[in-house]
Amino acid sequence: MGPTLAAAERPGGSFTYLPPIRHGDLFALDPRPGDQVLVIDGVYQHFAPIRHKEILAVLALGVRVAGTASLGALRAAELAGFGMRGLGHVYTAARCGELVADADVGVLHAADGDGGRRLTVATVAVRHAVAELTAAGGLSAAEGEQIRRVADSLHFTERSERALLHHAGPARPAMRRLLDHLAAHGDVKTQDARAALRLLEAEFAAETGAEPAAQWAAGASAGAVWGSSYGAEWAFERRPVRGGSAIGSRHALACLQLFEADFPERHLAYARRMAADAVGLPGGVGSGALLGAAGFAPATRPDARLARPTAATAHWSAEDRLLARTFRLRPGRLVYADLPPEALAGTGAAELEQWCLRLAAPAGGPPVPPVNWHALLRRLWGVRRPHEYRLAALERGFRDEAEAARLAASFNPALVALLTERAAA
Repeated sequence: MGPTLAAAERPGGSFTYLPPIRHGDLFALDPRPGDQVLVIDGVYQHFAPIRHKEILAVLALGVRVAGTASLGALRAAELAGFGMRGLGHVYTAARCGELVADADVGVLHAADGDGGRRLTVATVAVRHAVAELTAAGGLSAAEGEQIRRVADSLHFTERSERALLHHAGPARPAMRRLLDHLAAHGDVKTQDARAALRLLEAEFAAETGAEPAAQWAAGASAGAVWGSSYGAEWAFERRPVRGGSAIGSRHALACLQLFEADFPERHLAYARRMAADAVGLPGGVGSGALLGAAGFAPATRPDARLARPTAATAHWSAEDRLLARTFRLRPGRLVYADLPPEALAGTGAAELEQWCLRLAAPAGGPPVPPVNWHALLRRLWGVRRPHEYRLAALERGFRDEAEAARLAASFNPALVALLTERAAA
């Protein structure tokens, strides 16, 4: 929730109000089947906006997702055929093609800490108010058209009330009437948000149990699974390591991948289990058989680059090294999409969370150049040559050494250096 409905205007009840939605926020909520989300405001210029596949992914889980008033109405119009529910006048206008761009509902607003106060007027608010006043005789058709042209000529970040009056020219009195109308009755976005909240609250109160919610969700998603490697990666990055945690599952896995001395062993166990499931072989089958079932030559040359030993894998077979370093989830981009039991190896989620917090980079500290992280990780993993460094990153489940350094940037380099010294000792 943001500028569409000020904090003082938000009804109570069973609602939890959150800041304007952005990419990843739905995954961070970690919603469950039958949960209900109403999308109203969202960011889209300085941050990545909520993506369609993110909404589709939670719909496929059985989460009820509706949109109204602002960016939520646009996304609902775009995804109406896939189970997202649209509510209100703005949604109807978007479905009819009257609104086609995020900027039609966009406004400049203060930061969330300042209540998200709206600083400009949305195009859709001007258009709807013009239609209302024209129908009631408060504006002539010519005045209404001139007001619309003025509003359309201003970027959404510049369309303040003062700017509208300044650019209105001879239509200034008519513009003043329109702004007074908005102040007295609220704009259409605010009206839609209030109506949607009232409707959803009434529907929630009418439900007698979980069954109606589950039926609604099943009908909305129609059993479809909207999967993609990018969606899986976004979900993994945003999903909390445990309920209510500020630590994401991907960050927690990186903590293990980077700093646990025996993580290559854990990764090999994970790769063997996942590969066996993928090719339909029983657990405990050797890496050579798994590679053969997947269409790869099981007898790898011992001197092949991907099969060469590192200090951590000198006791492995060439097939083990090849499997661990080349394993990918279908369709072939990701190595991990969750935090598997092999990675945890008995470590509890609460313990892992505390470890990640202790190793976290200090807030506001200067960024560490990637070249420095590469040097630290080479020392920590006990590798010297560039090709060995790449192999060490692969056998820890990273796609490459660049991913390892990128994820390491979330941690405190001074503490990592201390870990490196202890590993060397």
